[in-house]
Amino acid sequence: MQEDVEITDRAVIGTLKYVTGYTGFSGDPEEQSGNYLAIHAAVPGENGVTITAQVEGSGKSPVALDSDGILILRVKSEDTLTRHLIYTASKAGHKSVTKYWALNGLTLEEE
Repeated sequence: MQEDVEITDRAVIGTLKYVTGYTGFSGDPEEQSGNYLAIHAAVPGENGVTITAQVEGSGKSPVALDSDGILILRVKSEDTLTRHLIYTASKAGHKSVTKYWALNGLTLEEE
């Protein structure tokens, strides 16, 4: 699904291979092909921490990560690569921490 993907201080880099028939992202057949980014950045829920993620400018609300801490994104176009992945960790009674990683270090393989 991906090759040599890593998160640096400021960017996500690597290659996203084109995949068909991937049901781990969605049960909708129209969303089961494309380029996917899978990241395991942290384990939410530990010590009451909530982690949300979203792609900057996507128009979608932040998604709360499950207890496995894995985020899977379907990258539909090169336009997404001009944006940032935004992670926010928060805990009641504490200041939230937000991190931004540029997606322009990713390469999308074609079908």
